[in-house]
Amino acid sequence: SFPNPMMERCHVALRTEGRPLDADLELWQGPDNTPMKMRVYVEDGGLRPFGAIIETPRGPNTVAVRNIGQLEFPMDAVVTADGGAFPSTS
Repeated sequence: SFPNPMMERCHVALRTEGRPLDADLELWQGPDNTPMKMRVYVEDGGLRPFGAIIETPRGPNTVAVRNIGQLEFPMDAVVTADGGAFPSTS
């Protein structure tokens, strides 16, 4: 959840260190709505990281990211309000 209900979109970035990426993304709009769901699968999340801009109109929204891959396949996830990407590692 973001503190500003006027935010219109967010950036979701997912990656792994060269392993498969398997995740569920959900956009919850309001407390009583059914979430919009997206399934993400990438064979090599280091070579081909996933990124998407998700529109979040009309009030309080929540974006949920769940790693549904095996325990041996951890992932990094970043959700930002300003459209940024992963923080620099250098």
